[in-house]
Amino acid sequence: MTVRLSQWRGALPRAVLLAAAVTLIPLPVLADASQPAPQTIRGSIAKVVAREVAASSPARAAGQERGAADTSQLETRSFFKTPAGIICLAVVGAGTAYALYAAKNDRIHSVARK
Repeated sequence: MTVRLSQWRGALPRAVLLAAAVTLIPLPVLADASQPAPQTIRGSIAKVVAREVAASSPARAAGQERGAADTSQLETRSFFKTPAGIICLAVVGAGTAYALYAAKNDRIHSVARK
């Protein structure tokens, strides 16, 4: 009995492709249709404005003004004048100084450097 698999080589990939196509075609049809149709831009803006006006209050507005003043003070101060900035500069300076010292006083000399 002779079994020829060459004729099945083309059928399996075709069957897989057909199965994938049949599976993917109805996806747009099955999409969620429960959402209402999109509104106009004016309707969306009116909803957002109404929600924001209802959510805002005088106490909240005063808190936002104080918060804005605090952030403006932080922006004017330089990072390198803060303690963290000073420490950062000191560490970078020490690392650079050690690298220069180590390069100058290297005990291992290569032939290429001479």
